[in-house]
Amino acid sequence: MAQFVDFMSNLNTAKQQAIFWHNQTTSYAEHKALNNFYDGILDLLDALVESVAGVYDRPVDYVAHEFVNYESKQQLQDYFKKLYEYVQAERANLYQETWIQNQIDEVATLIATTSYKLTLV
Repeated sequence: MAQFVDFMSNLNTAKQQAIFWHNQTTSYAEHKALNNFYDGILDLLDALVESVAGVYDRPVDYVAHEFVNYESKQQLQDYFKKLYEYVQAERANLYQETWIQNQIDEVATLIATTSYKLTLV
């Protein structure tokens, strides 16, 4: 369960980081891409936690990570690329039921489409 909580903590940090950048950017395209991400990730993470908790118990001991201020378009693109790579690497350390991995696929898809939308700026 600890690895799952770490995974969820990182994704919750990404959600909140996107909200901060959404409020700091002066680019309308970035503003909308980030808004789409944090709106989408909220529902995906909620569904993932609820379904995992139904089998493995409620996750506890979440941690928050440091947040950074908006600097550039490149910063956003690099962040989401690294976030995608993190999700793909860590999924092997999580529960392997196909339905859980499918939910992680949805998270990865959202991150990938956000990365793409951030190139349109």
